[in-house]
Amino acid sequence: MKKKHVILALVTSVVTMAPAIAEEESQWENSLDFGLSLSKGNTDNLFLRFGLQTEKKDGPDAYFGSASYKYGEEESSATQDEILGKATWKHTYSGKNFIGLRVDARRDTFADIGYRLSVNATSGYYWMNTETTVFSTELGLGITTEDKGFGDTTHLNGLFDQHFEHKFNESAKFYQDFTFSPRLDNLNDYRIEFEMGIETKITETIAFKVSFENRYESNPAEGKERNDLKLITGLSYKF
Repeated sequence: MKKKHVILALVTSVVTMAPAIAEEESQWENSLDFGLSLSKGNTDNLFLRFGLQTEKKDGPDAYFGSASYKYGEEESSATQDEILGKATWKHTYSGKNFIGLRVDARRDTFADIGYRLSVNATSGYYWMNTETTVFSTELGLGITTEDKGFGDTTHLNGLFDQHFEHKFNESAKFYQDFTFSPRLDNLNDYRIEFEMGIETKITETIAFKVSFENRYESNPAEGKERNDLKLITGLSYKF
């Protein structure tokens, strides 16, 4: 119960501060995502997702950051407890080419990932980059340190990333991301992350959001599943 109260306090404080943040950082586009599913009766289930995203385009440079927390219970026993973080920087040169830096972090109690931090340098290309459509691919090389049930390990990794988003109009947007990251000293050990979703505006600042996530580990912690699928619905507050 204490954890639920802490989460509720965190969400309330961010929502309260959001207008002030938006005023001070007007060049940034920010969104606060909140999803909640609760059932009582024959089944007693709870699922909560809280996320914060921010992005900015400044001439040839593009910045993006996100953090999310997912928590689930079934019959009063925790079934999900995951924190994700991501930050990217891209610098465009020679038309549609770009270089970048990317940082990913994850902690997932039920996948037995005590922590994972990956830092990658990338080089990519914008196949399309307009006001309505963005399609890019990039290759990278980085280093990952993690505790995945086998103790602390550090290794070099490769990276392939593909991103697509399209605005149908001022009210609706589709987005999709695919990432493949192999361990370079053992190519049989790799991660695949896939996400896609649709956002539809309800008001100028509130949007309804549906997203699908799949995180695949070819070499998961002992006794854990390779696939981790989630279908999430909720609201997104733009500020």
